[in-house]
Amino acid sequence: MIYSIILAAGAGIRFGDNIPKQFAKLAGLPVLVHTLKVFHNNPSIDKIVIVSNKDSMSLIWEYVRQFGLGKVVKVVAGGRTRQESSKIGLDCCDRNTEYVLIHDAVRPFVSQRIIDDLVKAVKQCKAVDTVIPSADTIVEVDKKGFISKIPDRAYLRRGQTPQAFEYQLIKKAHEKAHRDGIENSTDDCALVLRLGHPVYTIMGDEQNMKITYPLDLHIADKLFQLRTQAIESYDKEYLKGQFNDKVFVIIGGTSGIGRFLAEVLFGFGSSVYPVSRSTNPRIDIANEESINDALSTIFRREGRIDFIINCAGDLLRKDVEFMKEEEWDYIYDLNIKGAFLLSRSALRYFKKQGFGYLMFVGSSSYTRGRGGYAAYSSSKAALVNFCQALAEEVYDYNIRVNVVSPGRVATPLRYRNFGKEDPKTLLSPQYVAEKILMSLLVDTTGSVFEINGNEKHW
Repeated sequence: MIYSIILAAGAGIRFGDNIPKQFAKLAGLPVLVHTLKVFHNNPSIDKIVIVSNKDSMSLIWEYVRQFGLGKVVKVVAGGRTRQESSKIGLDCCDRNTEYVLIHDAVRPFVSQRIIDDLVKAVKQCKAVDTVIPSADTIVEVDKKGFISKIPDRAYLRRGQTPQAFEYQLIKKAHEKAHRDGIENSTDDCALVLRLGHPVYTIMGDEQNMKITYPLDLHIADKLFQLRTQAIESYDKEYLKGQFNDKVFVIIGGTSGIGRFLAEVLFGFGSSVYPVSRSTNPRIDIANEESINDALSTIFRREGRIDFIINCAGDLLRKDVEFMKEEEWDYIYDLNIKGAFLLSRSALRYFKKQGFGYLMFVGSSSYTRGRGGYAAYSSSKAALVNFCQALAEEVYDYNIRVNVVSPGRVATPLRYRNFGKEDPKTLLSPQYVAEKILMSLLVDTTGSVFEINGNEKHW
């Protein structure tokens, strides 16, 4: 059995806020919740113990219930120091615990890859630390402030968490430290090294940052906005089994990516409604009345709507200086106002049926504005922020909201704006459609899925 101990007892003195940093909001959710979700979703982690300050225990249990974090089995009061809190967490694990991962609650960007690497390594080495190379030269100074030594940077690493241990080994290390009068060690690996036991290292991640100061939270917010979710690969037969009895509404489903999505889903036997301004029912994404009429017609006919995928959008390549106000409004009406109108209408049906999935097709242009694309790229950035906010608002209603962000795709829209291009530099709409369907099976909300790379079709 593998336990994870999440250390969340810090008072947040350096953070300088009225609330401890582990409860500060990051992308709409408490930092602690983001951290817990990573460990809860890893199949190797069996149970989670949270070590908290005593005044926050009830609040944490509320988070556990609200976000369905069933692997959390204990929330316990920590001690005066990190070392004492770590030992309390260890003492609260089951006796049959084999391995334990100890992690700071304020490192919400820990990845599944890091956890997997730790679990694999600890079974071989019994003690493993997560580290990254040092990009800076480290200097050692004497009491007067003069440099006394400059270690070789090639052998220096910056420590992160999680740290993983054989359970009995780390228990023994803490017991020896207590007997020896050591009370304020800030690192569990240091206690294991005192036993004379070697500690192996695995590669961490630059983004696995620790939120310590208010500036860190601003950096973390930007990282979260730009963070992308991996799309696993599934074969065609598996996807068919997942979608053949589902009801899909595809906005912009008569051209480009939307058309290929509809064709694949028709082949799966799904109930598919590829709608646009030229279909029946008709949808104009910038007109709320037409959206309401179309969704109402489909809902009455099918009795439910499982997925709504919005592929509608447009691109107008023009510098701000030469763009007319009505051209700017046109792009924003299609690319962002339409998302708002569609969402507001869709939520009526999703809340009524108790579930639903909204997927929006964005663009890789959302990460940085470029000359000639001010309207397009800013509207796609707004779309990501909109979807992340909406995902938080509807989380409790079992409604998921995500964005796919493809690179350059060989669609009629791109051809109209760029003309003939080398097909090797473009993704095919068929490939993007397949990846969108795969992304629908990833259990996440408020996420961005990047679609790029080497194409492999069914």
